[in-house]
Amino acid sequence: MSAQVSEAITNIVVEALVFLPVILVTWIATKRHKAADLKTDFPNPRREALLSIAVVLSIAVILTIFVFSLYHRAGGPIGTPTQFYPSGALSQWVFYGVLFIFPVFVVIRMRHQGLETVGITKKNAWFSIGLSIVLALGLAAFITPIISNGRNVFTSSALYGFIYFLAVGFGEELLFRGYLQTRCVSWLGAVKGLVLASLIMAFMHLPQRLFAVGLDPVQAVASAASLIPFSLAAGFLMLRTKNTLGPAVMHTILDWISSIV
Repeated sequence: MSAQVSEAITNIVVEALVFLPVILVTWIATKRHKAADLKTDFPNPRREALLSIAVVLSIAVILTIFVFSLYHRAGGPIGTPTQFYPSGALSQWVFYGVLFIFPVFVVIRMRHQGLETVGITKKNAWFSIGLSIVLALGLAAFITPIISNGRNVFTSSALYGFIYFLAVGFGEELLFRGYLQTRCVSWLGAVKGLVLASLIMAFMHLPQRLFAVGLDPVQAVASAASLIPFSLAAGFLMLRTKNTLGPAVMHTILDWISSIV
């Protein structure tokens, strides 16, 4: 076994141990507070699921072409931001709006489906959001103790960073959890649908790992694979709370905190 493969397996195991408590706490909380079911009775679940996979893969192709063009124009990895400004936050919302959010709304409109079929609803909203905040802050406090490292996170850059990552959290969770996972679960059942959507979500990050971060192909696959535990945890949160806003909030907070500590 090569050193890279061994390191990749280790990273996945570590990530699994990190996010296992998220799954356990979610399960306990939703055993005590059962979420109301969503109206996702699709006439043909298989067709809806295959369409959602096709939509996501089409977005993946467009994303790859776009990021590669930036990589080619820059002559190397385009990097990821460490400081955040209003223009960057706005451009991130435009990017995710055009590539992730708008296509979902167009497709469900064309299919005569409501926002509830992608988990955007008042049902369970406050419970899902509240639980996600507790999970994200608890996890962040355990992994990255902000107070003890002495950095001042109350800066304008941190504020714009939160707006920046809010686009990431909402855009990705709407596409992968609200749209894709809901339909995969309707077709394949809870476990298989969760796993399939989580794998697709994780490996959709390959272009970013290759052309933004600048990893080689093996490292990029390993890095994308290390997202599987988080993807499963966020998917499980969606599955149990039946609302996309909770996973979106958790995703936003974790990405934001990891960028400022």
